[in-house]
Amino acid sequence: MQRSRFVFLAAPTPAHQPGGPADRIVWMLVSPNNRPLGRGAVYHDIYARCRESVLDLQANVDRIVALEGTVPASGHWSWRIELDDMAVALSSRSYLRARECTYNLERFLEALPLAEVVPGTRDVRRDRRRAPEPPPPSGGTLGGQPYRPARLMYESPARRDLRQRDAG
Repeated sequence: MQRSRFVFLAAPTPAHQPGGPADRIVWMLVSPNNRPLGRGAVYHDIYARCRESVLDLQANVDRIVALEGTVPASGHWSWRIELDDMAVALSSRSYLRARECTYNLERFLEALPLAEVVPGTRDVRRDRRRAPEPPPPSGGTLGGQPYRPARLMYESPARRDLRQRDAG
């Protein structure tokens, strides 16, 4: 029986410019049917560091903090996982409804501890016509300008329970 697995992708960083730095490595957790469950929040220079970040995440699964919230610009729901106050994983897409976001976060958390770590990387090329994605919410610069990530609004578990009770 196939199970969820971490795959490693060599991809241009979101701030990639032609003639700029080489591709960097990011991980993605996929389900047994190849559906993306989530991805790493940080791009790594080498495969070994990216793999190490996955193993560290799996070893510290009991210490992670899961946050759900909306992106103010779009109103769409998204989630992220933090370890020691640093974003380590992000939803692979945004969701129109809070319950879809919660459901997909739960699938990620279920798969995380037992997922297989696949060796090697896969080359990924984005469609150059699309606007680049913003960098992960770990700070830094984008084109020399300070990067300010979209802030997720925290929803306490008690409030989420009330919302789910009212919706159901």
